[in-house]
Amino acid sequence: MELTQFEIYAIILGAFGTGFFKSTFSMAIGLVLVPFMVIFWPTRFVIGIISIHMLVSDIALIHLFWKQWEWRLAKLVIPGFYVGIIIGAAILANMPDFWIRKFIGIACTVFILVQGWSEFKGELPTPGIGKGAGTIIGLIGGIVSALTHTGGTVLTLYLLSQGVKKVSLVATILITWLFVNPVKVSSYYAAGLLNNTLLIAGAASIPVAFAGGWIGRKVLDKMSQRFFNTAILVLATAAAIRLLWE
Repeated sequence: MELTQFEIYAIILGAFGTGFFKSTFSMAIGLVLVPFMVIFWPTRFVIGIISIHMLVSDIALIHLFWKQWEWRLAKLVIPGFYVGIIIGAAILANMPDFWIRKFIGIACTVFILVQGWSEFKGELPTPGIGKGAGTIIGLIGGIVSALTHTGGTVLTLYLLSQGVKKVSLVATILITWLFVNPVKVSSYYAAGLLNNTLLIAGAASIPVAFAGGWIGRKVLDKMSQRFFNTAILVLATAAAIRLLWE
């Protein structure tokens, strides 16, 4: 398979965007980056290539958050994610493209409602999720992650319920993906969503992912959280409207 110039642009954009959001607001990969990209590129191509970028960026960025994660929580959700991703990849391989795009749009809408309430009405109550629910959380997150790359939303709610804060939150999500994303990429490959050409192109984008991650970490440390959250909300709204009304 030979990549077109337009597909190469997608790979570069996906690598930078994934690295950036991995270091700032991981949920935005599925709620902003993926919805924006599927407007211009084929849905399964975008979902497949983003999975490689996520794996690449995990490797490129893990040192920026070294040992700042909560491993005691990550190890509870990882087994469930494995099972959920395999189930989700099988669904994705057989779901009509129309419904994949609508599912992504619905996921954006849910995020907009939750985040909008938090920004303008005050913080939502911390969800009452017990620590022992980690495996079920992982299963649900794995299915959602395989379908739309928004499993970080589910994982974030669980980590917030356990009192994990800002940088540790990002680090714990990152270490979880470091163990989980190889299974996602393998599942996509087995389902025919990825091929050798895309795997090589994704691996070659490590410097771009690293650049996005480095810039993202600077933003995380310096930018107002409210300003950043509002920007994400605006972008997610635009993407949701486009996908639901196309």
